[in-house]
Amino acid sequence: MLETMRDNGVTARGLGYGATLVALLVLGVVDLVQDHHTVPATAMALSLARVVPLLGYRRVPLLAALGELSAVLVTAVVTAPSPVFEFPGSVYIPWPWIMTNTCAVAILAGLIASRGGQRLSLMMATAYVTVGLLLTVWAGHGAWTSMTSAAVVVGVAVFVGNYVHGRGAIAVELVRERKVSAQERELRSVVEERGRIARELHDVVAHHLSMITVQAETVRYRHSGVPDTLATEFSGIADLARSSLAELRGLLSALRDDGADPHRAPQPTLADLPALADRVTAAGTPVALSVPPDVSGLPQVVGLAAYRIVQEALSNVVRHAGGANTRAVVTRTADALEVEVTNDRPPRPAAGAEGTGHGLVGLRERAILLGGTFATDQPDGGWRVRATLPLR
Repeated sequence: MLETMRDNGVTARGLGYGATLVALLVLGVVDLVQDHHTVPATAMALSLARVVPLLGYRRVPLLAALGELSAVLVTAVVTAPSPVFEFPGSVYIPWPWIMTNTCAVAILAGLIASRGGQRLSLMMATAYVTVGLLLTVWAGHGAWTSMTSAAVVVGVAVFVGNYVHGRGAIAVELVRERKVSAQERELRSVVEERGRIARELHDVVAHHLSMITVQAETVRYRHSGVPDTLATEFSGIADLARSSLAELRGLLSALRDDGADPHRAPQPTLADLPALADRVTAAGTPVALSVPPDVSGLPQVVGLAAYRIVQEALSNVVRHAGGANTRAVVTRTADALEVEVTNDRPPRPAAGAEGTGHGLVGLRERAILLGGTFATDQPDGGWRVRATLPLR
């Protein structure tokens, strides 16, 4: 339907444009023959010369403007009155710019301005008025009403053309903004769908894998007389289920990462924490960072979770306790990775910045999905975030 309306609009504009050219041609001939007693063949040639440049305002606007000014100048010379300024029947016939001359120039100037050629349209209007003044001085006579009406009509045409061009630019910008908004809505839908999938995987698949692991590991204790070969096979099943559960938790962590690019941008690791701390420090909140010298061999999902926990904790400090001394400590033990971010009492009252309220909830979910723990408290008026992330 939109395409049909657009096509109808183009067709209507084309018909209106064609009707204007035909009307200008016919009225030009009638004007020259009836009011200025021009030979019909000459009148047709002059009228065509003023209409043809209107066909090239899109592709060659400069040539069209020069052609139009040349045509109206020739028409003015041909229709120049006698020295006594006498016309059969009336002395009020305009000169040097007869009405059809002014209409032709005004239409072309307005069309050029509507296409963004404001400077060219203004130059064309200025040249039209200037040439009219020179003709009046050269001939020693002329109708000043002709000059006044010509200046007003062409000026209004340029103004309208500029207005149309401005409205068109606004419409293009609006379409661009709508496109950006549609892309943002699509991205938000993708993030929401990833969160829904993560919840379903956690509630169903992860639970079932956990049950398989527990049952396979405890089968030899729940049933007597289980052969060693069968017990070994159940142990293999438990290991496979445990490995699958670890991979699933990594997938859940990626799905729940609202800030991640759905097109799979590279994920940060603990090696990126110093750069993060430097950025926060440069923003006015000093951060003392302590990271284990050896972070190789960490499961990727654990390193990513630790980075995100530190990142969100530092973001909260900047929002709610900007300028407070902050310590971020990451400790690696034999079985887990411990993360602690603590900030002192802020040096100035909080500015009242408000977050979405989902940051700490998301960090707690990250830790729990990995089988770890997450806690917060307020020592000495500050704030502390602690998380333990098992390495297995």
